[in-house]
Amino acid sequence: MGSRGLKASIALSSLFSITPVTALELDLSQDTLALVEQGCAYGRGALAIESAKAEAFSNLRLFLNGETSLSLTDQESTLVNEHFSESQREALVSGIEQGVIHANFDAPEILGDDTCVNVRLTPPSESSDDGFEIEWDDEGIVSIVVIGEGKSDANRGLTARQAAEQDAFRRAISQVLGVMVKSGYLNQSHSVMSASADSDEFNLHDVAIQSLSLDSQGMISGWNEISSQQRDDGMFLLTLDVTVEREKVNEKVMRLIDQLGNPSIYVDAKLPAVKSRFNAAFSEMGFDLAHSVEQSTVIMQIDEVEKVTPSGLQLALATRVLDRAGNQYGEWSNDPSLITLPNKEGMLNELATVHLALESNKIALTDILHKSVQTMAMRGGPVREVILSTPAAGKQGQLYTLLSSINGVSDVKIQSYPNKVVVQLRSMSNANELAQYIEPTLRIHQPNYSSRLSVLNDYQINVL
Repeated sequence: MGSRGLKASIALSSLFSITPVTALELDLSQDTLALVEQGCAYGRGALAIESAKAEAFSNLRLFLNGETSLSLTDQESTLVNEHFSESQREALVSGIEQGVIHANFDAPEILGDDTCVNVRLTPPSESSDDGFEIEWDDEGIVSIVVIGEGKSDANRGLTARQAAEQDAFRRAISQVLGVMVKSGYLNQSHSVMSASADSDEFNLHDVAIQSLSLDSQGMISGWNEISSQQRDDGMFLLTLDVTVEREKVNEKVMRLIDQLGNPSIYVDAKLPAVKSRFNAAFSEMGFDLAHSVEQSTVIMQIDEVEKVTPSGLQLALATRVLDRAGNQYGEWSNDPSLITLPNKEGMLNELATVHLALESNKIALTDILHKSVQTMAMRGGPVREVILSTPAAGKQGQLYTLLSSINGVSDVKIQSYPNKVVVQLRSMSNANELAQYIEPTLRIHQPNYSSRLSVLNDYQINVL
């Protein structure tokens, strides 16, 4: 549970020696105990109201985390412990941090130059996700208030504000995806993945949340800044009202499911008979086949060994699942002793056919492919390439920084060759989408150079 869980596990009655927050009160008027906090913000209007709510939620989060307290009697402390269990506190803190907690709000009050709002928080149900909801409007749009935080990152070329913005976007998309997954949307959206999604090894919820929340490009249609704060430790806090479009999220989700359920596979084998049989087997299992490494999600590299035994011919197969950068995600091997055929011409093809026809081997290969692509998604997506002419590449240090700062892009690596520079990077966005983000980046990189981009396939972009 991390540090938050550790803090939450301490009895609340032991926390009340910390400096009290006088605005926070206990409401004992109903059957369910409520925490009431007043938040205030300078100004008038909708932004001031949302900012006041955000301040109240922030103070409530501090209390639930044990970082601040109330001056309570022993009886009141016992009531708080009874009504707000450890798991409920964690659920509330998580909801507050993601900006999606459900609470009751009193009417805004004007106090001097400030707008103030009382926020009333009750414990969520232990057995459900009550208290967390997203309400789409008639056009499929939702507005979520989130708090992002970040420090400047020289490696990625991000200021503290930019890092906080990306963190806020990640939180907004994470919450939207979380609701969609919990509603059963993902499990019902693709039959290939549904069978795997129920297993402990394949957690589609975690994959969707982690991989797509890293890439909020194209899902957020706008945002308004509510408040910001620069702390002395370099951390920048930013409260944003983020607008998310359901249709754009749907498109991203379906693309993710397609990549996870039907990765494009390139079979790399020395023996033509083995390559042919693996291609046929993957095709029969419903996977897409790539005609080249450049067009593949993963590479199935096969080492095959012919074994001549006193009783006949055997075939040992050892496979590794790789990406174009050489990263390994999984491996599989057969048991050659299961099948022995006469050492005659054409028997090698028969051995490969029989081994790949075994149901246990087909299940094992499907499983390792799904797990490999799952791991790839959790790391940021497939490896894609930007192939630049030397003039288009310009200063490689600056190019690295600018490409690394694109939301959803990670693991940027640059290699120089005669007359060209090849950039490898991870992204869940296909090359067409990625080109839309890279083109303005290249204009910033070299404002006096007019680069020309062309998309070669889903994984490669050429820049002259």
